[in-house]
Parts: sequence; structure tokens; C-alpha cells
Amino acid sequence: MTLDAAGNWPPERALVRALVARGHEVRVLSHEAHHRDVVAAGAQFRSHDRDLERDPAVRRDETPEAEMARVFQEVFLNRRYAEALLAEVRSYAPDVLLVDQMLLMAAAAAESTRLPTALLWHTVFGGTSERTPMPSALLEPLNAYREQLGLVRIADRFAAAAKADAIVAFTHEAFDVVPTERPKQLHYVGPFFEPSGMATPRDLPWRPDDPRPMVLVSYSTSFQNQVSVLQRVADAVAELPVQVVMMLGPISPDELRLPSNVAARAFVDHRLVMGPAQLVVTHAGHGTVMAAATIGVPMVCTPMGRDQHAVAACVAHRGLGVVVPATASSQELKAAIERALADGALRARAQAFAAALDPVASYRRAIDVIERLGSGT
Repeated sequence: MTLDAAGNWPPERALVRALVARGHEVRVLSHEAHHRDVVAAGAQFRSHDRDLERDPAVRRDETPEAEMARVFQEVFLNRRYAEALLAEVRSYAPDVLLVDQMLLMAAAAAESTRLPTALLWHTVFGGTSERTPMPSALLEPLNAYREQLGLVRIADRFAAAAKADAIVAFTHEAFDVVPTERPKQLHYVGPFFEPSGMATPRDLPWRPDDPRPMVLVSYSTSFQNQVSVLQRVADAVAELPVQVVMMLGPISPDELRLPSNVAARAFVDHRLVMGPAQLVVTHAGHGTVMAAATIGVPMVCTPMGRDQHAVAACVAHRGLGVVVPATASSQELKAAIERALADGALRARAQAFAAALDPVASYRRAIDVIERLGSGT
């Protein structure tokens, strides 16, 4: 069970493909936006009720704090997801439940079924579980529902996660700040990357024969009021001897003043563009950071909200990039980008980190965890 929240879907979609390829029957309960992907993967699709649909590209003029408060109410603490999960369990009789980490009420419902359950954790775990208590106004509805289901009360959402039989974390263990009190059921499987399509030189948004270093600017595919920071990044690179690929997501190029050395696209496959990149400038979305860390490209991070501050902190902690406030001026951003491009030690650390990884093992680790749940071992 999942939802359309932008960055959560790529690793979950890849997991669905891997499970089907392994020979398992998979049913996905999600938003209609995922229908085509699920059927293409060879799985069964069931749509949420229309009133649970949400488009991550919808524009709202709200602060990151206001966004999170709204998302907690609409997603994390929405009982409708729990009711949908319980109805599906009754009609489908699955052997194992996989629940997106954001759906706290649905995770509680899954716990109440006593079926083997894994939470799909699509960001860092230790970095986000600093044990900051959930406000009582948010925690109380979850505990009230847990009591209704006959479950014990919990102290925070990470204590709720620890009730699952497994936590499948789509991040590198070597990247995360592993919690001191690591839950025994936490499994770092690593990020999932699906095969990228082939592209001809004519399709590439940069010139391979251009001697200038290529910089990738990658911000969210969901709307986060990112026009201002994108413009300041564009102004910063305008004065630098670089060629830039800027991924705009839901932002139109018409909303920005783009210099001649910037090629703007809504989205470019990360694996296609990361290889030749000398630097990634990003909001520190987990998917973008995992792609850069896995390939060995240093980063300049400007976290805006959500889990991005925790992800950016891991980037800094591992020495894989630098963190700059999202409010930084274009001149401050220019200086950070210049320093990062000129820092040979930074690039060497990023490449050494990537060289020590085994990304191919991610699928095997995840499948092993889920199959062990299904077999009761």
C-alpha cells in the first residue's frame, strides 16, 4: 500500500518489478497516477478512493512547516488509508503486507491484522529518527486509533515503525547516521534504480564535446515553492565557466530567467546525466542524493523542508558535499559551487564512497527480507 508522494514511488515501483520477476503475485493499492506503472510491472492494481487522491505537483503557497502540518493530517494520520487497507486484506487475503512509511494509520491497521508487515522506508532512518517527539495534537489521534484496534499506545512515530516485522530502508547503511538504538528489524537494502533507456547524442541536454565541466541542478518533481532558489542557482552558474542541466520538475522555464549555459528540462533520468556530471546542486531529496552518492558525484545541498535537512546532514557528515541554506544569495551559491568544483579532495571522497558500495545487491537484500517474512523465518 502506497500513495503518490513523488520521491517515494521510484524505489517502490522498482521493488514491485523485482517481486513480480521473482514469481510473486503482487497487488498494489495506490493512487490512480500509479495505475499504468503497476500494470506495466506485471502486478495487479487497486485504486484508492477519489477523495484520497493527491497530486504532489499542485501548487500551494505555504511554508515547509505548514506543508508538513497539512501532510500529517491528510496522509500520515488519515484513517481512510487504514480502512482501505483492512478492506483489501479482507477481500484479497495476502500473505505479506508492504506499507509506505508515511501511512501511519495504515501501518497500525496492518499491525492489527497480525500479518507479516514491512514498512517501506524511502529516506534515511537514523537521520530522521532523532527522537523529536510528535506534538501531542498529532500523536493522540494515532494512539486513539491504535487503542481502537486493540494495540498499545506508542511514544512517537518511530516507536510505531518498530512494531513492524521489518523496515526496508532504501538507503545505503554507509550513508545514514545509524541510530544507536537500532531496531532489530531495520534492514538497509540500499536504493533501487531501474534500467535507464538509451539516448542518442542528439537527445542529450548537454554537449559531451564541451570542455566545460557539467553541473546538474536537480530539484523536486513535486512543488515546494522552489522558483526562488532555482532562479538564484541559475544566476549563480551564469557567471561560471560550466555547462548546466537544470531539472525543473513542475516549474515552467518561462518562470525563470535562464542564462545561455543552462539547458532546462522537466526531468532527465539521473543515471543518464550523473555520469558526466562534475557536481550536483540539489534540494537534497533522497532519490537525487542516492543517485549522486552511488555514482560518486559531489553535491551542493540546499535543503528546503520535509526530510531534506536530515538527508543533507548525512551528506555533510560523510564528506560527500557541502550544505548551503536554501535562502543563500546567488553570490553565496556561486562561491559554494566554485569551491566544490575546485575541491579535489571532495571529489575523491565521493568517488571512494561510491567504489565501496554494492548497489546491485539492493534487490537481493530486499527480496530476501520480504521472502523471509512470507515464510515466517
